[in-house]
Amino acid sequence: MKAIEIAFVCESGLVGSVMGAQVLRKRLQQEKLQVTVRTYRVQELPSDASFIVGPERIIRNVLRKAGDHVFFINQVLIEAAYDDVIITLRKELSRFD
Repeated sequence: MKAIEIAFVCESGLVGSVMGAQVLRKRLQQEKLQVTVRTYRVQELPSDASFIVGPERIIRNVLRKAGDHVFFINQVLIEAAYDDVIITLRKELSRFD
């Protein structure tokens, strides 16, 4: 199975992405999806990132660097905001089973 890593992006790499990444990790755990979530400052986003999550105002500026899946999450502390991420991850992971 291919390992999937989610890049959670914010401006400073501190509060916003750390808190949002924690909510996403909790949601992934509830859904029994084993996926790594890493936080990045927008300037440090890896060029090979294929799953990118973060506030729209920040992500819009890096779409040129973005990989296959980009998710705008403007309410990072709301678990339901990650529904599309979960659905897409399930589909992507099922391709490798």
